[in-house]
Amino acid sequence: MNIEILYLFLLPALTGILIFLLGRKSRLLSEGIAVLGSAVTFLISCHILTQTTRGEILTLFREELRMDALSGLMAGLIAFLGLIAVIYSIPYIRKEVEEGVIRPERIRSYYGWIMMFLASMLWATTTNNIIMLWVIIEATTLASVILVAFYWNRDALEAGYKYAMLLTVGITFALFGCVLLYAGASPYIPSGLDPLKITEIAKVAGKIPKSIALLSVILLLVGFGTKAGIVPFHTWLPDAHAEAPTPISALLSGVMIKVGIYALIRTVLILYPFHSIISPLVLVLGIITMVVGVLMMFLQEDMKRFLAFCSVASIGYIIMGLGLGTYLGIYGGIFHLLNHSLMKALAFLSVGGVIYSTRQRRVPDLGGLGRLMPLTGLTFYVAALALGGVPFFNGFMSEFTLFLAGVKAGYLWATIIAIIVAILSLAAFIHIAYRVFMGSLPQNLDENQIKEVPVAMWGGMLILALLCVLIGVYPQIVYPILNEATKAVFSMMPAP
Repeated sequence: MNIEILYLFLLPALTGILIFLLGRKSRLLSEGIAVLGSAVTFLISCHILTQTTRGEILTLFREELRMDALSGLMAGLIAFLGLIAVIYSIPYIRKEVEEGVIRPERIRSYYGWIMMFLASMLWATTTNNIIMLWVIIEATTLASVILVAFYWNRDALEAGYKYAMLLTVGITFALFGCVLLYAGASPYIPSGLDPLKITEIAKVAGKIPKSIALLSVILLLVGFGTKAGIVPFHTWLPDAHAEAPTPISALLSGVMIKVGIYALIRTVLILYPFHSIISPLVLVLGIITMVVGVLMMFLQEDMKRFLAFCSVASIGYIIMGLGLGTYLGIYGGIFHLLNHSLMKALAFLSVGGVIYSTRQRRVPDLGGLGRLMPLTGLTFYVAALALGGVPFFNGFMSEFTLFLAGVKAGYLWATIIAIIVAILSLAAFIHIAYRVFMGSLPQNLDENQIKEVPVAMWGGMLILALLCVLIGVYPQIVYPILNEATKAVFSMMPAP
C-alpha cells in the first residue's frame, strides 16, 4: 500500500477546494494556502521520485494506481514548477489587481484553479487505467481553460474558447484509440485480470490484430498529439500560451503539454516492437513539428507567441527521440522533456518579468532593458542559450544526445534537419534577446518606472537558471533518474 500516490494528487485538489471555501475572507489566506499546499505536494513528489529512481514501482488499489520512474519524473517536474509558479504569482497577480486588470475577488478563483490544474496533471501520472488516463487528460483541459481565459478580455476569451474546443475535439480521437486498444487486447487477457490496465494491455500488445493496432495508433497520435502540440494539431497552443497569465503560460508549456507526451508513451510505444511502421511515423511527425515551430518563431513580434512556437519546435525534438525507438533515442527524448520543462518555464517567467515591469510584450515596444532589469535579462539569456542548444547549457546536452541517437539509428537525414533547426532556434533567440535587452530604451517606456522584479519572482527564475547551467555542465546528476525512466518505458514494451 503506497498511500503517498493518493496524497500526491488529492492534497492539491483539497487545497484548491479549501481556497474556494476560505479564500473569500482574505487574499493572504488564498496565497498562503496555495503556497503551503504546493510546497507539501512538492515534498511528496520528491519522496516518490527518490523511491522510483531506485527502481521501485509504487502501486495502490491492485495496480489501478501505479508509478514507475517515468511517472516519478513527471510528478516531480509538475510539483516543482507548480510551486515556483504559485510563489511567482503572488507579486505578479497582486500588481494585476492594483492596476485594475483583475478584480480583487478573483484572486481566490486564480489560486483555487491553479491547484486543481496541478492536481489533474499529477493524477495523470498515477493512473494505470487506459480509459481513466483519457478522462484525466480531459480533466487537465477543463481545469486549465478558466486560467487560459482568466483576463476575460476579447483575446483571452477567444483563446480560451479555441483551447477548449480544439483540445476537447482532439482528445475525443484519443478516446476512440483507447477503446480500440482495450477491445483489441481484452480477448487475450486472462480471466480475472483487468483488461483496462495499461500494464495488462502491454503484455498482449503483440496479439492485437494489426488493423486495430494501427488505427488505434493514428487515433492516439491525433488525440494525445493535440494535447502535446504536435503539428498539425498545435493551432490552439500559440493563443493559449500568449493570453494566459504568465505563470500559467509557464505551466502550460513547462508541463501540461508534456502530459500529452506522457500519454503517448504509455499507449503508443507499447506497440513499437510489433509494427515497424509506427516508429518512422512518429519520427516524421517530430521532424515536421520542429521545422514548422522554428519557422514560425521568426514571424512573431509578441514575445509570448514567440515562446509558444519555440515550444512547438522543442516538442518536435522530444517526439523525434521517441520516434527513433532505441534506448538512446528514448533516453534523449525524456532528457529533452526534462530540460525543456526547465528552460521554457524559465523563459516564460523571464518574459513575465518584462511584462510586470513594462506592461509591454511586443518586441518593437521594448529595448534596452538589460541595464534596468539585470537579473531578468540574465535569466532570459540563460533560457535563450539553453533553448538555442549552446554548449554548457542543458538544452545542448539533450539535443546532442538526440543527434547521436539519430546517427546511430541510421536516420542521418533527420539528424541533419534537427541540427539546422537548433541553429535557427539560436538565431531567433539572439535576435529577440538583442532587441529586448540591448540597445536604447524606446520612447514609450519611462526609465524611472522600470525596476527589477521582486524576489518572489526572480528567486524562482534564478533557481531554474542555475539548474539549466548545472545540468549542462554536469549532466550525470540526472542520469540515474533518466536511466530508470527509460528502463521503465522499455519494461512496458515486450519483446516481439
